[in-house]
Amino acid sequence: MTYQELEQQYEAVIAKKNAVDHSRYNGIYERYVNPVLTRDHIPPFWMYDPNPATNPYLMQRMGINAVFNSGAILLDGKYTLVARVEGSDRKSFFAVAQSESGTEGFRFWNYPILLPDTCPEETNVYDMRLTQHEDGFIYGIFCSESKDTSVSDLSAATAAAGIVRTTDLKNWERLPNLQTLHSPQQRNVCLLPAFVN
Repeated sequence: MTYQELEQQYEAVIAKKNAVDHSRYNGIYERYVNPVLTRDHIPPFWMYDPNPATNPYLMQRMGINAVFNSGAILLDGKYTLVARVEGSDRKSFFAVAQSESGTEGFRFWNYPILLPDTCPEETNVYDMRLTQHEDGFIYGIFCSESKDTSVSDLSAATAAAGIVRTTDLKNWERLPNLQTLHSPQQRNVCLLPAFVN
């Protein structure tokens, strides 16, 4: 396969129309035939160096397992997702994808989100939820995972609620992680605009 063929496959995914699956209507909301965002929506240049001089065998430089668990807002008239992108190493990063319709045509921005690295113990981040607030900021709360050093199990982890904010989804400010009195694990936290102070 050539890089041009990879680009053609990618553009076909972006252009693919999505339809309501009428066989799965439950009386409350409609389901669509295709997921709105998948690993096939990843731009090929994230995964491949397209230059034949530096990558003559079109070797993949970054593997992607999945794209899922997006936070969503309507921003400047576009449906905007901050998606969890999981690499082949099972570590995740965030990336922004936008669509005019909200059900098809999602395209990732050219570069993933670069979060400030202010938590040296952090080993993974995932599942950002977005809140657009009247103070002009868009707040993101996500799972900030660190190794659980209280046990010898190397796979054990603790989850804190990391907090960031931005005005443009490109430049992010890292705020201190959420602190609670009685819960050492914090996942799936969302921020209600009324409580942003």
